[in-house]
Amino acid sequence: MRSAFLHGDVVTASARFRADLLVVDGVIAAIGDSAEWDLADTEIVDATDCLLLPGGIDTHTHLEHRVASGHTRTADDFESGTIAAACGGTTSIIDFVRAPAGVGIYDAFIERRARADEASAVDFSFHPIVPPTAADDDSFDQLVRLAREEGVASWKFFMAYPGSMVTDDVLLRGFALGREEGVLPIVHAENGHLVADAIQQLVSTDDVAEHRHLAAHPAIAEEEAVNRAVLLAERVGSDVFIVHVSAGAAAREVARHRARGARVFAETCPQYLTVAYEDYRDLGFPAVGYICSPPIRERSNQADLWDAIERGVIDTIGTDHAAFTLEHQDDLPPQKASGRGNFTAAPNGVPGIEERLMVMWEAGVASGRLSPERFVEITATAPARLFGLEGRKGALVPGADADILVWDPAAARTLGVATAHSRSDYSVYEGMTVSGSPRLVFSRGELIAENGEPVDGIAGRGTYLRRKREALPALPITERKGN
Repeated sequence: MRSAFLHGDVVTASARFRADLLVVDGVIAAIGDSAEWDLADTEIVDATDCLLLPGGIDTHTHLEHRVASGHTRTADDFESGTIAAACGGTTSIIDFVRAPAGVGIYDAFIERRARADEASAVDFSFHPIVPPTAADDDSFDQLVRLAREEGVASWKFFMAYPGSMVTDDVLLRGFALGREEGVLPIVHAENGHLVADAIQQLVSTDDVAEHRHLAAHPAIAEEEAVNRAVLLAERVGSDVFIVHVSAGAAAREVARHRARGARVFAETCPQYLTVAYEDYRDLGFPAVGYICSPPIRERSNQADLWDAIERGVIDTIGTDHAAFTLEHQDDLPPQKASGRGNFTAAPNGVPGIEERLMVMWEAGVASGRLSPERFVEITATAPARLFGLEGRKGALVPGADADILVWDPAAARTLGVATAHSRSDYSVYEGMTVSGSPRLVFSRGELIAENGEPVDGIAGRGTYLRRKREALPALPITERKGN
């Protein structure tokens, strides 16, 4: 099967240039001048007035995710969530695996992968979540097995939340093992004791209205945890990746450590860059729809986050997509409505898997903050490089999968529930007008979405992505920076 993408501008993480793309059997075969190619029996894709971008990679999604309390799960399953991703131009995701009680992380992984194989419309992989019991059971043995046998190149560590929070000894052991196995530790960096103390104070005074979730997650909790995670990783010579940086103070901690040479990488999310506490503090019950952790903070945080992106301190844009509903749906247990009048009972998360690229184009490129090249870097190329997909995903280069967006920078669209494909019944981007969007979305050379709508029959076509990172050499303690 052959196709040629003609008359568009190719955008990479470092350049923009006029060129044509030749795709053979789902792989980019050549980039250059189509006049030099034999185009007999070749499907032509006209990209006039459009950009040719690599398909987006979202390394932070929660599909079919059961909340810690067990009373509900996210509204999007692998089918609805990945169809939404495809419609927005995301062609690869990395989700999570949490082992339920009595089940090992290896078996939980295999079961979850099988479910995604049946339903996912885009290519996918997983981050296993390291359980708090890992210091006392065989969880690390199973995680190493996943790294070696299943191409798992990242493990998730929680520094907060009952039932999820790991101790520093688990972090140290996990970071050291990850370094040896070529695994990137990714960390939810909030000090769990500070968060628990803040929640207890709010509960004790019955100060638990929906918008008070912000007060339960002080910025200092994020700032402290970032600092601790980086220093622990540095102690054992490991990289570390901080997910969903929301506080300006936390972004400054990442910048401080990066400036002295620490191998720390970071992600933020569109909701932290474009939505603010001021947008929901007076909404009453609907404010429950904005509850996610870390929280959507005051608008004053956004300048630091944008500065970190522009300076290369923040490396990627994920969504932390965890879609719930405000109103009850018969086929789902109660969701955000559980938190009516009490934020502590609300499941955490906001939808955004479909909107990510369009929001970042509008807020970043159209606003003049980011170049198209930097947009490609943070939404596709850096995620591929950091998470073991370089060479196959994240860039339009010969030999890579033909995950291609025909991006129309003049295709205005108004975001909102009416046109979204997530099963959530609200959007934190409701009414936002964006000036660019994907006209055509291709995954491995196959058209999967057109003008914001999915192609029929794409559920289940996604393939599992084995990932590979290089192991890091051990450093003698005396040579480690900061000692």
